[in-house]
Amino acid sequence: MKLFGFASIKLTVLCLFWLAVLTFWGTIYQVDHGIYQAQARFFDSLVFFAFGFIPFPGGLLTMGLLFFNLLASFFVHYQAGWKMPGLMLIHLGLLLLLLGGFFIRMTGIEAQIQLLPGEGTNLAESTSEWELSMLDEVSSIREVRAIDFSDLKSGRRFRMDDSGLRFRVVEHFDNAQPKQFSEQLRENASIPANASGIHLLEGRRLAKEPPQNQPGLILEVEGAKDFNRMLFWGGENRLLAVELPDGDVRFMALRRKQYELPLFLELVDFQRSYYPGSQIPKDFRSLINVHIGDVKGEDIERNAIIKMNEPFRHHGWTFYQQSFAVMDNDAELSVFAVTRNYGRLIPYWATGITSIGLAMHFIQMQILQMRRRRKSA
Repeated sequence: MKLFGFASIKLTVLCLFWLAVLTFWGTIYQVDHGIYQAQARFFDSLVFFAFGFIPFPGGLLTMGLLFFNLLASFFVHYQAGWKMPGLMLIHLGLLLLLLGGFFIRMTGIEAQIQLLPGEGTNLAESTSEWELSMLDEVSSIREVRAIDFSDLKSGRRFRMDDSGLRFRVVEHFDNAQPKQFSEQLRENASIPANASGIHLLEGRRLAKEPPQNQPGLILEVEGAKDFNRMLFWGGENRLLAVELPDGDVRFMALRRKQYELPLFLELVDFQRSYYPGSQIPKDFRSLINVHIGDVKGEDIERNAIIKMNEPFRHHGWTFYQQSFAVMDNDAELSVFAVTRNYGRLIPYWATGITSIGLAMHFIQMQILQMRRRRKSA
């Protein structure tokens, strides 16, 4: 039965056709909703709903079916043994490409670091993901202790670290803006604690670009001394001080997701130059000082230069010189794009294996055709 039909060439064609449909549909969708929402809806989903109620297979489900289709085809063609080595390599390369793409999608990280000369950090900040964090102090070096905002759906109950506080999500906003209190509501509702004096939020439509979204949360809390409701909004830059049952004080905020780096990066100097007679940057670079702990617990310090097209790499992390900004006091802010991609070489390996397989299969077919011609002659 060819592994229950998974090895069928019809399934291969159907999956490839549907991926083409998703690509076209997603391209049209992104005109009004942006590329990130199109990617999440059509390609990062198992199933999505058209018109709100018609289910269609998403990119993840389609690519999963294609993977099992190729895997089943591999074992079917494996019966030919080494008589068809090129065909075997083609299937192996395509399987590796699909598997590598899934691995990169699940483990990859895209973030950003912004530093002024003399500043340093061991954290990179996401541009699109958020988290609810709790800190015991405010400093440049700290561990990340937080809960992903995407997990805090309305009605969920949770705890934070060892604080002794218990929370329940009252309202969850993927994108929100502050709203003024009406006098009637002021009389009938308890005002939630907030570091910036915000008391109400209203939902907004998601922006085309995720960095423009500012999510919000309203929580009920048990155990805090001074209040039983809390409000957090992504557009504020202050921390809410919370006194715990034992008298200690913690600081909470809804912030962009932080990723702890395996190093401490300090910006020593930033340099830039322009094309003559213009304000178009010709070159800009950052001199950084990197502190890396080794297996013996010793601190290894080294200097490096990050500039356009010349990133700094360390253990799967890559730091690119993305841009810069000039502050009001003429200080130069250096902006680094930070990625973690443990599988960045997988696509190259997969493409190489597939290319070799195609070449071998082509040569083998030409040889077989020549032999048939000789016999017929």
